Amino acid sequence: MNGVNNNYYESGSVELATETALTVMKLEQRRKLTSSSERLVIVLVGLPGRGKSFVARKLQGFLTWRGTPCKSFNVGKYRRQATANLAGKNEGDVKKKQDADFFDPKNSATAALRQEIARVALDDTLRWLDGEDVVPAEDTKDGERVNSCYEFTSESVSKQRIAIYDATNSTIARRNWILEECAHPIKRKGKPIGVVFVESICDDLELLEENFRFKIKNSPDFDGMTTEDAIADLKKRVEKYEEQYETINDDSQSYIKIFNLSSKIMVNHIYGRMAKTIVPALMAWNIGTRPIFLCRPGQTASLKREGSISSFSSFVSSSRSKGRNVRKASSNPLGSMGHNFRDKLCDFIKSEGTAHMTKRNSIIGPSLNTGTSITGIMDAKYESTTGFEPPFPCKVMSSTMPRAVETAQWPLLPFPVTQLSCLNPLDKGEFSGMELNEICEMDPEWYSDLEKDPFHTRFPGGECYSDVINRLESFIIDIEQQVAPVIVVSHISVLQVLISYFRHSSVEQCTAIEVPMNTVLKFTPLRGGGWSESRHQLIAPDASLAETHPAGTSDSYMEWGTNEIPTTPIWGDSTQIVRKVSSFSESSLSLLEMHSKDSLQSVRRSQSGDSIQNSPLKENSAMTAN
Repeated sequence: MNGVNNNYYESGSVELATETALTVMKLEQRRKLTSSSERLVIVLVGLPGRGKSFVARKLQGFLTWRGTPCKSFNVGKYRRQATANLAGKNEGDVKKKQDADFFDPKNSATAALRQEIARVALDDTLRWLDGEDVVPAEDTKDGERVNSCYEFTSESVSKQRIAIYDATNSTIARRNWILEECAHPIKRKGKPIGVVFVESICDDLELLEENFRFKIKNSPDFDGMTTEDAIADLKKRVEKYEEQYETINDDSQSYIKIFNLSSKIMVNHIYGRMAKTIVPALMAWNIGTRPIFLCRPGQTASLKREGSISSFSSFVSSSRSKGRNVRKASSNPLGSMGHNFRDKLCDFIKSEGTAHMTKRNSIIGPSLNTGTSITGIMDAKYESTTGFEPPFPCKVMSSTMPRAVETAQWPLLPFPVTQLSCLNPLDKGEFSGMELNEICEMDPEWYSDLEKDPFHTRFPGGECYSDVINRLESFIIDIEQQVAPVIVVSHISVLQVLISYFRHSSVEQCTAIEVPMNTVLKFTPLRGGGWSESRHQLIAPDASLAETHPAGTSDSYMEWGTNEIPTTPIWGDSTQIVRKVSSFSESSLSLLEMHSKDSLQSVRRSQSGDSIQNSPLKENSAMTAN
């Protein structure tokens, strides 16, 4: 035959792909779903105690961090508020606290009330998707049985939004009602909304029992009840739902099914952003207790050690003569202070990792094999170039900068170091190696934009902070899927973005986050989906800086952040600060006071009393300490 491919098994057919009526028809649904609508509702489905609210919180945090406004509307919250209001009015037999009979589908009175509650919650969901902003409602409106949990303000700037409708949504009729409301030909005319169902299924009895114990300890529905009574009531409530529960089986709909907390995932008609972003995240999230450690690299030996302003100025002058990029000193080895931090970091990780795995081993025994990325058992075997096996599993990741890699390499703990370019510092493009005052003088118009919006202003030929989020998206998923301790050695701009994720703080204000030198930030998962944060200072700061940067204790939880947002970001390679002046041409520099014993240890604000822009200033904002 002509056109026969003799290399078929390697390259397949060499015939040009052509469309047929069949392929066009089959691809039409995919074409519709691949285009990202600006408005999307993620509808959660599942029996009580299946982790729906956990998924909702994780989704909201992740999507908000990556720049998509996201809000969860929990129908249970509306129910509690509505029944409390009705109980206060002595209306019928409604009780403030609902027992299992409240959820009986045969109870027509409560069934009608629950439908009304679901309607109010969905109305709020759609109003928010349409661009209105919400604030918590304070007063109950007279004459209404069910009130919104929110008050809506004026319409905000139109942009992509994703809402999460968090309820059991356990019947086909309820889900079809949601679809009809979201695509109503009159109410929703000109306001298209995509709908994706996410069903959480759990048939592991041991896992269910643990979920139930967690739910009764945290849900307001069980306040004042004994553990035995609460468990019994919850199980009876679940039985009421099981009587009418219908799993999703309509393949014309877009849905994701999660089995036993992500041990298996099934997807149907999921394309576009759902496939590349949300599905990997759902697969990664788990309820493990592994800690995440973040830190900056140790200091390099690129600065003279006298610690005087004159020697520092000489270094800058010589750097200018050799080219701006010299000042970044990205290839310089660690100095004595850097080696000191690296050694203390090794001791710290050994202590923390051993304690974590010993505790885990005492609970589950050494036979557990999780099967995820890196095993969670204490006697895991590792290949090592030194022939020495680490005492516990650990995932170590660093940027490709030599100082970061060197900080993460420990002879006594020879973990393999995964070098990732996504952990490299923010790329300043044509301004690489330049100080802020130099940028200000060279391009005052661009610098003005930076002051107005430090998060979205992109360096010419380089990046802005929102670009850093894009390259860290898959990295966050990689961290989330780990079941053993994780150590990340990176740089200020990257760490600021990562910290905002773990804190669930506004990522657009991450430029204000301080990341101290010689300090480890530890993030430990909370059962509800959040993270507990503690700061561990491995090398004490100068006594003169103790008041400005107090040392944290090893186990103390700290609320970090500041209400004073600097107008320009805090960068680790910035050695000079631009004062607030009437015009850029009159800009002057506030020389930084250097503190060094063995090497440049920290930089603090000028004591001249002048108002300095870009406050608060980081410890160690020298360019080699990024």
